[in-house]
Amino acid sequence: MKYTKPLLILMLLAVMLLLVGCGETTEQPDVVGVNDTGEPLVTAAPTAVSTPTPVPTDTPEPTPPGDPDPDHPYYLYVEKGSHTLTIYGKDDNYNYTVVVGVYKVAHGGNRTPTGIFTLSGDRERWHDFPLGGSAQYATPYWGNLFVHSPMYGAQDPSRIWPSYYSGDKGIGTDSTGGCLRMVTEAAKFIYNNCPEGTKLEIVNGSPRGTTSADVPPIQKKGYDPTDVDALNGD
Repeated sequence: MKYTKPLLILMLLAVMLLLVGCGETTEQPDVVGVNDTGEPLVTAAPTAVSTPTPVPTDTPEPTPPGDPDPDHPYYLYVEKGSHTLTIYGKDDNYNYTVVVGVYKVAHGGNRTPTGIFTLSGDRERWHDFPLGGSAQYATPYWGNLFVHSPMYGAQDPSRIWPSYYSGDKGIGTDSTGGCLRMVTEAAKFIYNNCPEGTKLEIVNGSPRGTTSADVPPIQKKGYDPTDVDALNGD
């Protein structure tokens, strides 16, 4: 078959275009399945997402438990055998183990009850006893029984009864009607610092072996030597 020159030229151009088209390469997208029309579904390549690194936080310190009874800082303990009164304060664990002071006391022997009592809020700066005599800083602990100072002839700190202070009926003996008699310093501390509800424990004998020095001697006639306010004229 003979071809004309124009036809040969056209055929040659067609072959060249075909060869050029077959030599091209293009990046193909990811294909997953086909759509309703039969065309391929194209999905985009996933994009990496960075996850932030968690920042550590400090673990809070546990809150220490507070004082379960903040209104009562002291506990009073009396041994009838040793005629002593111990004032206990609280330790770091809020237990009554810290000795604040130990004092000699007079009590009434069998007339002074044993057990655990609570101090009353009905306190008297001076208390007059029905059978005579007065006392300072009287704090009731059971019925009409008090924790109080030495005995005086009147409501006057210069009229102490020496025999009821350091004599045969003095502090450190069985000589009260059931009250607990002590130097003014101790009675005043309890009056001012041991509020209503403070526990007072009284025991027979001396199970803890508590000891205390004797009361200090009277230096100024008529005055309790521990009554600083009276000695200073206050």
